[in-house]
Amino acid sequence: MLKFLLLTVVVSAVLVTGCGGNDTTVFAKNGRNLQIVYEEPVIVKRLAFKSAGNMAMIKVDDPSTRIAAVKFTVVNQQINILKLRITNDSVFVGNGMKGVRYPALSPTERALPNDGSEEIEIFSPILWGEFELEIGYQAAGWIFFEIPTGLKLDTLWWRAADEIIGRY
Repeated sequence: MLKFLLLTVVVSAVLVTGCGGNDTTVFAKNGRNLQIVYEEPVIVKRLAFKSAGNMAMIKVDDPSTRIAAVKFTVVNQQINILKLRITNDSVFVGNGMKGVRYPALSPTERALPNDGSEEIEIFSPILWGEFELEIGYQAAGWIFFEIPTGLKLDTLWWRAADEIIGRY
């Protein structure tokens, strides 16, 4: 238990010092096996990311929607080797008061080529797919969601190797 408390304190200290000049609010939530640390969503019309060494982009076609990009850090606190599977069925954002949830976007399915000629904000690395996470280690990256314009996001639902509900 002391080891996990120490790990949580170290992760929190790194996040606090690493975000010194940034106005982003950081949240942390513990589940049975995981701790997820997440930031407030960044809302954009289009974004770029790296996948398999190539630059790609995602943009919304519908003028009534936007992309919410959320940065996550996932910490394995309990299991020797934890298998994580991050897909459209494992992470949701939405408004808990209105009872609406929006699934994560598959970056590979929505990706368009990006030659770098346009000025687009880059969100890398992405946190997507299947991977293993050893006890005491963490994985970090961005997950994307398509949401209606103007929706106040106040809740996230995490269902990858643990069930966690977080609030903004």
